[in-house]
Amino acid sequence: MLIIEAILFRDGIYGKNGIWKYSLIVILTFILGYIVFLIWRLFFTKPSITLESDHVISTKNQRYDASQIECIYMNYRRIGIKLYGKRLVPMDLCFYFQRGQESAGVEAVHEWAARNDKEIKHKFFQTLG
Repeated sequence: MLIIEAILFRDGIYGKNGIWKYSLIVILTFILGYIVFLIWRLFFTKPSITLESDHVISTKNQRYDASQIECIYMNYRRIGIKLYGKRLVPMDLCFYFQRGQESAGVEAVHEWAARNDKEIKHKFFQTLG
């Protein structure tokens, strides 16, 4: 996309005059700004998992009901939510807490598991990437 933009920019700036030249500059500036926004969002937003009363919203914004969840795995700082019928934990249901929020986060996970009658297992688990 950047290569196409560079070719259009070069041809538009040196080949044409008038309103087409300036409209092409505006369009290409918009495209470049959009590319910068996408790169910024990719590298500088942190994914999050939301524990609601009877469901979980994953990092890919998929909703999983508590009835779909078999158990919760904890391995040191890493936490994974295992679904029924799956041998591995999906990557979008595997997460860490930030250093300052570990104790409050683990406590919230324990409360959610108790409220939804889910077992917490402290053992190593594999993820499905």
